Amino acid sequence: MTQVTDHGGGVRSIRVPIPDNPLGYTLVYVLDTDRGPVLVDTGWDDPASWETLANGLTACGTSTSEIHGVVITHHHPDHHGLSGKVREASGAWVAMHEADASIVRRTRGTRPERWFTYMTDKLTAAGAPEEHVAPLRTAHPRT
Repeated sequence: MTQVTDHGGGVRSIRVPIPDNPLGYTLVYVLDTDRGPVLVDTGWDDPASWETLANGLTACGTSTSEIHGVVITHHHPDHHGLSGKVREASGAWVAMHEADASIVRRTRGTRPERWFTYMTDKLTAAGAPEEHVAPLRTAHPRT
């Protein structure tokens, strides 16, 4: 069930799930503007998350194709994971801080194996349990 909260003043939020994560969800805000809805964050890139976002937008009286813009608060996959899909569906602009845009550019230019090794080393150094790190050691990158 899609959970939408109306905060008043043309501001609503949608609880978009984060799969297999104890946080549970990301709040995606829908702001009414004169040019069309603007999202603040988009949620995790996952089919269930996309479906929840789309259903939530429908419940808000709009759709993914009507989104005018997206503001990304910070570079975490639960906040910007669906921004590319939203842009594909609507032609929306996507805005983020230059430091976050730099991370996106670096990530795109890095081989996935290098990223997995980097994250494995960082998580191990931080004391993450092996059962959390192990999937990164055998991960197969998506295209």
